[in-house]
Amino acid sequence: MKAESAAGNAPAGPVLVVDGHSVIFSWKDLRDLHARAPRQARSLLAQRLQQLHDTRAWMVILVFDGRFGSHRERIEPVPGEMVVAYSSPDCTADALIEAFVAQWKDRRQVTVVTADQAERRTVEALGAWCFSPEWLSTELHERQGELEEALTRVHRRAHW
Repeated sequence: MKAESAAGNAPAGPVLVVDGHSVIFSWKDLRDLHARAPRQARSLLAQRLQQLHDTRAWMVILVFDGRFGSHRERIEPVPGEMVVAYSSPDCTADALIEAFVAQWKDRRQVTVVTADQAERRTVEALGAWCFSPEWLSTELHERQGELEEALTRVHRRAHW
């Protein structure tokens, strides 16, 4: 029997909550793309995080300040699926993230990625972990390397 969280009855486990615009403006390639094509920058970040989610190392939740997408008053994880959430117009992504952390049953399983120091202090005061966008970049590269190694092993063993 899997443990469940207080948030949407999603299975407990490592949860990675990403402050989308904070990461976009911290990574040069996405920041440059955002200046020309904001929607494409958001989409590219989501694609990268989907790959991380698909490794099953993390349940990934990507949060943006909302003018686009489906607006939310709260984040409701869906087991097995990456969630992309946009805050409602009268709410910030930071507030949505803080509310999620506050109501998650095992906050030690939650890691928030942001460059916002005030957000970092709040998240840590709530009992969750907080890491930088640079850490996220490293995590993505490491998981990609692990995936490539696994695919190489499978390919070597395959008898075509």
